[in-house]
Amino acid sequence: MKLYSFVTLMMLFLLACGTEQNQDLNEEDVQKNERHIAKVIDKITASGYSYLQVTENKNNYWIAVPSMEIEAGETIYFSKFMVMEDFNSPTIDRTFDKILFVEDARKSPTPDEMKKIHSGTPSTEREDLTIEPLKDGMTIEQIYSESAELNGKDVKVKGKVVKFNKQIMKRNWIHIQDGTGTENDFDLVLTTDTDVQVGDTIIAEGKLSVKKDFGAGYFFPVIIEDAQIVKE
Repeated sequence: MKLYSFVTLMMLFLLACGTEQNQDLNEEDVQKNERHIAKVIDKITASGYSYLQVTENKNNYWIAVPSMEIEAGETIYFSKFMVMEDFNSPTIDRTFDKILFVEDARKSPTPDEMKKIHSGTPSTEREDLTIEPLKDGMTIEQIYSESAELNGKDVKVKGKVVKFNKQIMKRNWIHIQDGTGTENDFDLVLTTDTDVQVGDTIIAEGKLSVKKDFGAGYFFPVIIEDAQIVKE
């Protein structure tokens, strides 16, 4: 029944988009349920719906959602969608090689998604890199190993941005790596007001907090809060 309802909803959504072509829907394979967290980089507004170009893990793609107030630079969350290829929209006079029609687009993460985004476990795979440490700073390995003594103190670290989430709980969240650290403690989380890009090398300075609990079920063994960021 849920699958039938989903397909029905998508059909109504497509009809709302206009007389779209190449819509061969199959209940066996259209429904997808995968968590996605993406940043909006472009928007095309139409009557009752929006086309959004988003970027996720360095991949750019298009999604279609019922109309929502969201702009470039903001983060969008979704998990229920169907994939359409060679999709033609006469409404906006454009053909998409591939587009995701999303049912549950939203600007705020669920508690489960927050655990995934900001859990105490590494957010990404460990990258093979070497960052020259600061003479007046610390490495990520040193920060983790000396975290008890550093709790509440200012620390300075240099690293590569491997993940960036903008304006969640009124702050930006950055994950950095510098090539040091143990199997589990190689990814360091920072909060800041500064915008960065994945791939940037930055110097961050701020107060280190240990066993930080923001509620909603997500917890950080180590985090640098309100960091001041310098891009290299």
